[in-house]
Amino acid sequence: MQEFHNLVYLGPEGSYTEIAAEQFIKLNNINNFNRVIKNSIIKVIEAVDSSDNDFGVVPLENSIEGIVRETLDNLVKTTSRVMITGEILVPISHCLISKAENLNEIDEIISISQALAQCRNFIEKNLKDAEILTSTSTSEAVKQLKDLPKNYAAIGSSQAADIYGYNILSSGINDEKDNLTRFVLLGSAVTEPTGKDKTSMAFSASNKPGALVQVLSVFKDYNINLSYIESRPSRKIFGEYTFFIDFDGHVKDENVRAAMEKIMPFINFHRVLGSYQKFTQIHTISAFV
Repeated sequence: MQEFHNLVYLGPEGSYTEIAAEQFIKLNNINNFNRVIKNSIIKVIEAVDSSDNDFGVVPLENSIEGIVRETLDNLVKTTSRVMITGEILVPISHCLISKAENLNEIDEIISISQALAQCRNFIEKNLKDAEILTSTSTSEAVKQLKDLPKNYAAIGSSQAADIYGYNILSSGINDEKDNLTRFVLLGSAVTEPTGKDKTSMAFSASNKPGALVQVLSVFKDYNINLSYIESRPSRKIFGEYTFFIDFDGHVKDENVRAAMEKIMPFINFHRVLGSYQKFTQIHTISAFV
């Protein structure tokens, strides 16, 4: 991996993205860098786009709530120099955090919308009359407790509770215990093939019958496995969609290069978001503590 000056990620301190960033640091033996915390995904992507030596960490997909649309939409809009260079899976274990000492003192809950959705059963069972407020991230919600009265609780990580010095009223409150988020490492260079790679790509199909089927058939013909596909409105023309796919292989592999050439007549636009080594293990939060 190339040397870089800054590691940029979504904060504040105690965010799950910071947890993922710590694992990327360990896995890649990264030294001599500055940590730069941003308050939005787009600002992380823009920071990587403006420098040849900066890397960024952003969430891409959650096993319960699905794709992180802000990440995908902004990767497509930014220049092709911003590439996914790695991925990691991190288990998500939410806690109810507060200045209060008892659950019955809470009547206001604050967190990012995805975390609130992931804990809806817990909230309905234990705090069904509480008012729900949204924040930009789980760690930002915990940080905001400083200026809020004791009747407020935030949903966030145990690390955030430790960092900001608040009580954990209940842990493991997410409804699905196998709750995983895929985080990606962003850089400005295409990685070299490892033999265990995947490629992420966005494209829009030509506006003619069978165009999308033709694209997918090409991947089948070249024996390339598609592991993910999703469509999003292009935001340009009503009824036009951008398709996001993940498939096995690297853009430098011969069969992938051939397939890419074959699909060109059937697409109007494409953006390779990155070719990178597949994750090989789940990295537990406990490894940080």
